[in-house]
Amino acid sequence: MQLAERYLMDAVPRKDTIAFISTYDHPSRDSIEQTIRDAFPTYRFQSISVVDLVKANRRWRLPNLCYLASEYGAKITLRNATIRDSYYRTSYLYHRVRSTMADIISSQRHAFSFQVQSLFDTSVPDVPHFVYTDHTHLSNLGYSCFDPRKLRPRRWLRLENMIYQNAARIFTRSHNITADLMKHYAVSPGKIACVYAGANVPVESNYQVANNNYANKRILFIGNDWVRKGGPILAAAFTQVLRIHPGAHLTIVGASPDVNVPNCTVLGQLSLAELSALFAQSSIFCLPTRVEPFGVAILDAMLHRLPVVATSVGAIPDMIQEGVCGHLVTPGDAQQLARTLIDLLGDPGRCRRFGEAGFRLADARYRWPLVGARLRSEILSFFANPAPTYLPSAAFSTEAAISHSVLNKSR
Repeated sequence: MQLAERYLMDAVPRKDTIAFISTYDHPSRDSIEQTIRDAFPTYRFQSISVVDLVKANRRWRLPNLCYLASEYGAKITLRNATIRDSYYRTSYLYHRVRSTMADIISSQRHAFSFQVQSLFDTSVPDVPHFVYTDHTHLSNLGYSCFDPRKLRPRRWLRLENMIYQNAARIFTRSHNITADLMKHYAVSPGKIACVYAGANVPVESNYQVANNNYANKRILFIGNDWVRKGGPILAAAFTQVLRIHPGAHLTIVGASPDVNVPNCTVLGQLSLAELSALFAQSSIFCLPTRVEPFGVAILDAMLHRLPVVATSVGAIPDMIQEGVCGHLVTPGDAQQLARTLIDLLGDPGRCRRFGEAGFRLADARYRWPLVGARLRSEILSFFANPAPTYLPSAAFSTEAAISHSVLNKSR
């Protein structure tokens, strides 16, 4: 046991519990929870779901609907927000969740709290609080397709900023989010650490590709949100691909769009085992997404030794080195995507080299045990050198932290 951890447990023996808090049903939630459990095996564990907490408190519904109408009514009317998305993003629900956490998490019992994603502030005074996120709301400004009128209200942006200011440390999945925390929220660089993330689809130790040595010309797309993930762009590009490679085949997983394209199979939702088999049978993984906080399916493809063709947005440039393990294209450019796919399909040797290079990168960086080791090191480092007084602030002036131009756009 490292000195910082031993000191933490010996100094206050009752502080032997970690509060693991999921702020929404994140696809990697179970993997992250297991990662923290494995990283701190000597601690007790308390798992808390904000979604379950909100559902259990029915008395919050009516007042929250009133706040929903007040804070998002105009945006919903103008179709710049949806009721479903906005319901969990009112100032009322934000404050109710935070005050309730003080009844659940105790400075006498909890060594620290660990929050997944940044939709609520679940910090409690005198309990060091860590946030692990793959996105900030103002990161949307980095996407060319994002309409600033869809920014959440000024009040919510202030509350979001408090999440970061009240955290002992913030852990990100990619460097672009690290940069956005500093740029848009004035978070100190020393408070942030990029620890990356792991893949969702397990790869068997005896895994072998079954794609005729990358010559079977099968393209795989995985994504639940067909439009946001660039599905229509891929469908348009694939019709051009077929003119040069008439034997090419496109497989669509996750979404179930109505596409009228030859040599295309739509499979919808599949199990992880079925996904692994599809990776093995494909020559290229393609995700021409328009907006992508992280893109875990790209990691799955890399660990299955597939070359990747994706867009240069969000976290993807962290994963895909252009001309090394795949190609990066401009979002929304079907012509460029078609040319890239045509060129790569015609060179199985390059597909194989890209696939091997992608595997080496993913294997060295994007494994959950590696993420857990980074998280453990950062958390123990905090306890070894804590702030003089750690106490989440009751208020924080965000006028200096978030640019006025951004706030004005959100009105």
